[in-house]
Amino acid sequence: MLVTKQTIVETPRFPAIDIHNHLGGGKQFLTSERVERYLTEMNEAGVRTVVNLDGGWGDNLKETIDALDKAHPGRFATFALINFDGIDDPDWSEREAKRLEESFRQGARGLKIDKRLGLRYRDKSGRLMPVDDPRLDPVWAMCAKHRRPVVIHVSDPAAFFTPLDKNNERWHELNEHPNWLFFGEQFPKQQEILDQLHRVIAKHPKTTFINTHFGNNAEDLASVGDKLDKYPNMYVDFDARISELGRQPYTARRFFLKYQDRILFGTDTTPRREAFRIYYRFLETDDEYFDCSASHHRQGFWMIYGIHLPDEVLEKIYFRNAERLLEIAPDAATAVDGVNPVNQLRVPATADFEVTGDASREEWKKAEWVAIPSRKQSGLPYESRMKLLYSPTGLYVLFHGTDKKLTVTNLADFDNLWEQDVFELFLWTDEKQPVYFEYEISPLGAELPILVPNFDGKFLGWRPWHYDGPRKTRKATTVSGGDKQPGAAVASWTAEVFIPYELLKPLQNVPPGPGTTWRANFYRMDYDDRNTSHWSWVPVGPSFHDYRKFGTLVFE
Repeated sequence: MLVTKQTIVETPRFPAIDIHNHLGGGKQFLTSERVERYLTEMNEAGVRTVVNLDGGWGDNLKETIDALDKAHPGRFATFALINFDGIDDPDWSEREAKRLEESFRQGARGLKIDKRLGLRYRDKSGRLMPVDDPRLDPVWAMCAKHRRPVVIHVSDPAAFFTPLDKNNERWHELNEHPNWLFFGEQFPKQQEILDQLHRVIAKHPKTTFINTHFGNNAEDLASVGDKLDKYPNMYVDFDARISELGRQPYTARRFFLKYQDRILFGTDTTPRREAFRIYYRFLETDDEYFDCSASHHRQGFWMIYGIHLPDEVLEKIYFRNAERLLEIAPDAATAVDGVNPVNQLRVPATADFEVTGDASREEWKKAEWVAIPSRKQSGLPYESRMKLLYSPTGLYVLFHGTDKKLTVTNLADFDNLWEQDVFELFLWTDEKQPVYFEYEISPLGAELPILVPNFDGKFLGWRPWHYDGPRKTRKATTVSGGDKQPGAAVASWTAEVFIPYELLKPLQNVPPGPGTTWRANFYRMDYDDRNTSHWSWVPVGPSFHDYRKFGTLVFE
């Protein structure tokens, strides 16, 4: 009967790097169709990069890197595995260390170790291979030599090491997956396995260890914090553990604030937009008592609470920490086939130039075309795209769209341009203030520049005062395949606009400089054949004014 706030977070506050995922390996599995499905889900959920922990070694690794990392630069990062067969062989350690080094040379970004180490792998005598087995020392050292992190999963939830009876809080899950129960004399205690791991981390201080599932001990955050304090080479991700963290939201929030430089975003869930969005809701909102089972699978019959982290913490957890550990360049997720799928656009710098309306100036070659996708499949099949540049005095915007008809009348500046064919630009320069700039331009060159205060969805545009001189835009439009007049049959139309920083006053964070970030979105509307169609660079809700979901501009 409890009624609580329900917040849908479609894309993360910052483009995310998912440090822990399993996409499969080899060319037979990673078909182009499967990879495109991954990318579609990532794009819809605002995920910049996914780390695939299924690379393996040898030919399988090469095929995996070719299908993911090389085919889609910046979108995937593949980790290698080692082969635990033959652990009794006297040369096993040297063989696997060399195999791993070759994997790194092939392009593997790190090493993945799974929970079979310490729980399943046994030698010929039947003895379990412990996590701190000295035969693994050359492997850990090889990771340090090549500055590659180890993503390591040992142990499992605490309930998996207790009797499967009425007191086991994961009873239903373990009945569905009985091979996940590690209670009995044939298995070590959970703490024994964790102690083995921590001895490895202490012994190899130059090797970076990313302990999965929140240090493999999400039920005991005090213990995880103690280990982070002791071992500066230890990090944690929280894949498949928001069910644990979200039922202790006060402690979890304090933990995230204290160890914000040591925590990485991960899901352990094959890319699925709804799964990602549960993670965003947990991290970004203060929603109470909600079901998180869609994030992975049902792990317990309890609800969770959001921890509403501040932006400076979210930025580190979503991608900054992963960039640092994986040595990913900040601009690694570049546009692919003209589409920047991570809701982030880098804006090149330029000297000022004249606006012609036909994209003929050489300066435009500095910027790549970025697609503005259709908001629904039933819309008109027209292409929409844009470019951006910035100068010491203003922002240059180039729009281009294919078309068949100019569904416009002779509207004047400041008329309701959005009721006819139009391109639109929204600039939110300062996230501390709910005020942004909106600009619309029609194929005939009519414009609508307004300042929009938006308080909890209540907004109204304000026209500029003294709109002349250095405060006035410069604009031009051209059409191809027809005449520039209402109702004309055409092939496409183009609009160029220069927006002076003087016009954006009194917005804060203006003018931008290298490294400045603004939030923004780009739209198009077309009304041909009474088929109202919309395009949007970044997906938002029903209203174009859903400004908190805007993408990010990064000024070079």
